[in-house]
Amino acid sequence: MNKTVMGIIIAVVVVAVAALLYYASAPPQQTTTPRQTPPATTSTATTPPAATTTQTTATTSPTATSTTSAAPSYKWTLIGMYIAADDKVVKGQPPAQQPPSGYLTPVIVDVKPTEAPNVVEIGVLQPLSGRLASLGELAAAAARLAEQDVNAYLTKINATFRVRVVVADTAADPTKALDQMKALHSRGVKFYVVRTSGEVRTMKPYADENKLVTISISSTAPALAIPNDYIFRLPPDDNKQVRAISKILQDAGVKAVVVIWRNDDWGNGLVKGLESLVQSRGFEVVRAATYDPQKGEFSTEVSVLAQRVRDAVSKYGADKVAVAAFGFAELQTIFITAAKYPELRQVKWYGADGSTGLKELLVPDAAEFAAVVGGFVSPKFAPARSPYYDRVRNYILQNYNREPDSYAYNAYDAIWLITYSILQAGTTDTQKIQQIFPEVAGRYFGASGYTKLNEAGDRDSADYEIWAITKS
Repeated sequence: MNKTVMGIIIAVVVVAVAALLYYASAPPQQTTTPRQTPPATTSTATTPPAATTTQTTATTSPTATSTTSAAPSYKWTLIGMYIAADDKVVKGQPPAQQPPSGYLTPVIVDVKPTEAPNVVEIGVLQPLSGRLASLGELAAAAARLAEQDVNAYLTKINATFRVRVVVADTAADPTKALDQMKALHSRGVKFYVVRTSGEVRTMKPYADENKLVTISISSTAPALAIPNDYIFRLPPDDNKQVRAISKILQDAGVKAVVVIWRNDDWGNGLVKGLESLVQSRGFEVVRAATYDPQKGEFSTEVSVLAQRVRDAVSKYGADKVAVAAFGFAELQTIFITAAKYPELRQVKWYGADGSTGLKELLVPDAAEFAAVVGGFVSPKFAPARSPYYDRVRNYILQNYNREPDSYAYNAYDAIWLITYSILQAGTTDTQKIQQIFPEVAGRYFGASGYTKLNEAGDRDSADYEIWAITKS
């Protein structure tokens, strides 16, 4: 290779190396990727033909459970009490109570439960999915806590049996609830802790026919107040709740209450009860719309509600008109739909025990509307404050980070009431238990307070807590 060729090669190598060094040290060029705009989404709620207002603080769709960091958070807040004996609404919380001497109570002992020759299974049929799932899981948790406490007590007294809680999901569906009862009965279960009035109505004929002791923790429909059956109900019936609701409305100066409600025993009973008090409370009840609770959207019903509210406002003025919405978690969708109507945002809304405490109503779209219409003030049976109440409350707060609803305390007490009835009867024969159960309940004080029953087997009396949705 001559010197000329060698020189050319060296020159080429030098130029290549220089080029590589230049590009390696230069800052990278920024490239632009075309931005894709997501398609617009619409709510499942139907926009009404009238002028609408836009929600600016709510970012969650009707079915979503998460929120953006900018969205406000909401909670259920205890704002007062209805004192039944005085027919009066007051501020504050229920006072602490202690049972009289000689009453049966939960007995909390520091003893590790042991096995026993016999096991009494108790079917706890609760909605663990569907529209009451957030409350059903708390009731099931309270029943499991009672199982632990009861078995420790039974161990200490050397009883010959233990209890076993068997939880099954009903999805708040009456047909599914009956199927679950039949399935557990086929394996010998004779005691049940159940929930809603709709489920109780469907299960009642089977429970009565097969002598299955059935305790409802939340059924309140007056139509199910039937003496001498196998159904016992730990809340008071809605003839008492409507007195609380109507007193709240009266104190608010309401002259017309426009009602939208579930077409079932519970919803129909509340509306009839409210109508029975119109003369004594000084307002009229306007039936707007009833709905099938299994539906997924309620645009037609809300449109009718808006028209009825417009009519009432033209007669009395917005400050004298209220909406009463009697439903379960489907109220989330109803709220989101109603938020599009200015006339429905200018009046106060009130509820009942079926929705009080539901976390489904705390998603921003629904809760923002509730806050605008006065917090959706709603009553619920008031458990008495006591160390037994505190035990259940602290357990659920620790394990679920949520305030238990009133009916979780009933679930805890139901397990103890079954246990004490078996101990007193000396048998699990449900015919004998059915006869002795009211006597046992009449001298028991538990997490929910006094459980004395009336002649129909329902809680004899109670006060009501008053709750509202507020910003956290």
